[in-house]
Amino acid sequence: MVNELNEEEGEKKSWFGRSETLSTDYVNYMDELSSFIGCKPKLPLLCITDPKLAFEVFFGPCSPYQFRLMGPGKWNGARKAILNQWNRTISATRTRVVPSLQECSWIITLVKLMFLPLLLAVFLAWS
Repeated sequence: MVNELNEEEGEKKSWFGRSETLSTDYVNYMDELSSFIGCKPKLPLLCITDPKLAFEVFFGPCSPYQFRLMGPGKWNGARKAILNQWNRTISATRTRVVPSLQECSWIITLVKLMFLPLLLAVFLAWS
């Protein structure tokens, strides 16, 4: 066990340099931890029961939702959360919808009508 820990420490130093803080790779850590707990998703079983979800778990980002699919702490909304995670990510980067000029055309017309008398008043005041 000590040899295994020393080997892991050597690998971490090659990845993270000579840092004083404890650093580890998130995906490897979560994979190892979920194996111990018993909540690691079983991809062969997912391929048979839900191929779309298996595709997202295998090729998508490693998100905490996938560790709530089975085992202790199972959550019924985990499937929906995994399948919609890209939609939630992209929707946060979208800007608000600006009304088109067609919807504001009456404001533009009003400004034009007010501008002509104002221009005429300024012209008459200077003469």
